[in-house]
Amino acid sequence: MKHIVPLAVFFASLPLIAAQDPSANTAIVLPGLHENGVDLSGSAVSSQNVIDWEINHSDLVFGSYADTADNQRTQAVGYMYNQKLEMNSNWLEHELREKAEQQGIDFEDLFLHFAEDTVLAEVDTTHGENTILNRKPMIVGYTANEDHAGFWLYQAPPWDADVFDNFASGGALYVYHSEPFDRLVLKFSKYAQGGEFWVEYPSSIDGNGKALTWERFTITKDKTLNMTKNQNVIWSVPTDWVRATTHDGSGASYGGGQYFGSTYLQDGGKLYVARIRWSGSDPEHRPRLKEVKLKNSFQTLKLTDAPTETTDGKTIERWRKVRGFDESADLDGDNYLSWSEYKNRSNKQATARFRWESRVVPFGRMWNQNSSWALTNLANPNYLALMSDYYASTWSERGLNGAYNDDTNKLLGPNQFHVYSGGRVAELDVVAGSEAADQLYQSQFAKFMQELSVRQSNSLISVNVGTANLLGRNGQQALAEAASLYLREHYIFPSTGFSGYAGIAKYWDNSVFASDGRSVIFQASTRYGRVQYFGNSQDNWQQDQYAALAIYYLNSHPELSFFNQWNNGYVYGSENTSSDNFWQSGVPKNMAYQPSALLAVDLGQPAQQIPEGYEPIPLMLSTETPYPADYTVVGDASQTSVVHADLPEGISHLLPTYTYFLYQSESTVVTGGPEDMVLAREFTKGKVLYRTDFFGKSRDFYQSEPVTVYLDTPMRVVGADGQVGDYVEEVTIGGYQGLFLLY
Repeated sequence: MKHIVPLAVFFASLPLIAAQDPSANTAIVLPGLHENGVDLSGSAVSSQNVIDWEINHSDLVFGSYADTADNQRTQAVGYMYNQKLEMNSNWLEHELREKAEQQGIDFEDLFLHFAEDTVLAEVDTTHGENTILNRKPMIVGYTANEDHAGFWLYQAPPWDADVFDNFASGGALYVYHSEPFDRLVLKFSKYAQGGEFWVEYPSSIDGNGKALTWERFTITKDKTLNMTKNQNVIWSVPTDWVRATTHDGSGASYGGGQYFGSTYLQDGGKLYVARIRWSGSDPEHRPRLKEVKLKNSFQTLKLTDAPTETTDGKTIERWRKVRGFDESADLDGDNYLSWSEYKNRSNKQATARFRWESRVVPFGRMWNQNSSWALTNLANPNYLALMSDYYASTWSERGLNGAYNDDTNKLLGPNQFHVYSGGRVAELDVVAGSEAADQLYQSQFAKFMQELSVRQSNSLISVNVGTANLLGRNGQQALAEAASLYLREHYIFPSTGFSGYAGIAKYWDNSVFASDGRSVIFQASTRYGRVQYFGNSQDNWQQDQYAALAIYYLNSHPELSFFNQWNNGYVYGSENTSSDNFWQSGVPKNMAYQPSALLAVDLGQPAQQIPEGYEPIPLMLSTETPYPADYTVVGDASQTSVVHADLPEGISHLLPTYTYFLYQSESTVVTGGPEDMVLAREFTKGKVLYRTDFFGKSRDFYQSEPVTVYLDTPMRVVGADGQVGDYVEEVTIGGYQGLFLLY
């Protein structure tokens, strides 16, 4: 059963700030990088002026400010990515692990794992190259003595580091990672001649998490032959190896302990650390370090019979092997298979010794060199509880009203995983990259978000979703009840068509959200607009902004809809415009893009009626039943519910917009879909018009013959600059033109 009714209660209680503009709510999306500039009149503005302007000229900030006090002046939502945690730990992973340990929860249970050795396509080899995925420890450094903060070997190897120069005074080599490891590959720029080395680990910590006692690993294989070769050092994993920091938190470079310039260690972040000591009677022949690598847990493979492209058209740069973990062989439940457990495992197709080595990682589908995603077990109630508590604490600290998930389509489907062999996920019993895996994980993601919304009932739980109607066969139907705030990124084009993959006749899923008390940000772009087709002039910008705002008004709902105007790209921020992205350079982007003069026009509120003699627009849906169809009519803009077998439970309730055809051509593309039309919506103080064609995005339609519309009563025309003209009895409207009329 869907949870529409109880969620409506929670969403309706969300705190909303009164609209800054008379007929619209506005949003700022992902502010940042503020700088000094000039406003549209040429007056100088400081970076703080820009922040103040953004807060004073918006009702919602989708993103957040660095200053907590600024966040508290508005409704600000930060980031969250419930579907992933990083292999290279940071503060989120640290906090979750600390809370898990306190509550007796196995941190490793928060992840998904492969149950069998799996070969995956990697489409971007730069992703994760500075992480465990490329065998790099999080920190490698050496010290001058027991109290020294340490020298961090942050440069890319090869090094020529004299790491044992101060061995007599307690100097040593330190290697840190977020998970336990049983070997290191050591390479030397100078080999040892004599002497000996040993490797230590923290076996206990003090109240601040600092390593208190150290023990020696039992080394099972020293393939370096006492540091005279470049090879592996392998040890048995002890049961008392604890995560630790090596600094007391004071920040002192001497006396506080080791942190190697890492604020994570300095502030109490814990990692697994191995300390390597060397001692010899002939210091001149001590070894010098060239490189340190972790175990090759995620091997790259060369396959001769493999495809060169993924199903979504990405070039496969190489193949990766992720070892599966046989959990049934882990008799003591420590997430590590001893040699005895490993030899006696029943699943010989699962060769991971550590359970963390089998985490489900979307190779090449992350963000950058420092990304190390592993997918989380969203169905684990402990994960939900831990994340909910973490969010409640951090949102409060930062003055946020919630957070949003930016990658709701990057889950477990074929757009993230291309499997050559193996692929079964232990917790789900589905193969990564399959449609079954995608659908199951999407439903778990949606349920996680729903339950988070219930737990955080006064916060905005937000997702970024695509342009397709979420309830249709091209949409993410699982997410249709997942959030209290939806961002429709690059949703409105100045040439938005009536239908197609998306379009105004399919925008009614936003009215379903509104009926449930949930909010939507309609983001407008200049893609497929006058700016793109005809140049970056002031008039083209104003006409595109006018059309976009008109489209918004045809679909908006008071207090629940927010308008955001952006340029034609996906890079956000508050820095100044350039000649490439606006008609005037040096203007802070949000000040430039928001059509303030048009937003100041008071249209009143939606009149909730259609004038006599006019026809409401149909509501269309891409359906599967009884056969695939792109333009199934399921209702019209005056209805409070629509019915179709493909809808959740066969019915969806909505707040009607009463948008109607003021003009429509006799020729049609499909039933209910004219080739050419003027759409309109009544407001208490005026009306909004927009002329479009069926599919939209047509350069030629901008040049179409204007249509003359006769008005039932004289009205005043609002210009693209927000100026109100004299009363007229008729108006002409061109292709993809927006128009406001006032009574």
